Amino acid sequence: MKSTHLLMMASLTLVAACGSGSQTGGGPVVTASPNATSPRAETATLPSRTGRLVPEALKGLTAAQAESELGAPSFRRRDPPAEIWQYRVHACTLDLFLYDEGDSRVVAHFAVRSPGGTSVSERACLDEVLARQVEPPTS
Repeated sequence: MKSTHLLMMASLTLVAACGSGSQTGGGPVVTASPNATSPRAETATLPSRTGRLVPEALKGLTAAQAESELGAPSFRRRDPPAEIWQYRVHACTLDLFLYDEGDSRVVAHFAVRSPGGTSVSERACLDEVLARQVEPPTS
């Protein structure tokens, strides 16, 4: 069972990495967030579990908590049984993989990647995603 879940998550990572192409009928549902490039609207945020959100704390967040902490994702893709959220910033893309757990959708896995295969740490990527919530866009 565990190896099947890991294989599914690896497959979803590949699907998410290739998700920038156009879609034709019959595929998973993809939506871009309408406010993905604008500053996040003021909302009440849940306190971070550790005071300052660290990459390891992403796992286990509910969808509502993840959106409260990180804002609306740049891209959402439903690929049952998972939902993939992407946060695209200058240095990297943070992918969250959410699965149903009880009555909630919960972050089960996350991945960080950078354009052109350059190196970026999970911490640096998360910091940039979080910074976009408090800093005005530069362009």
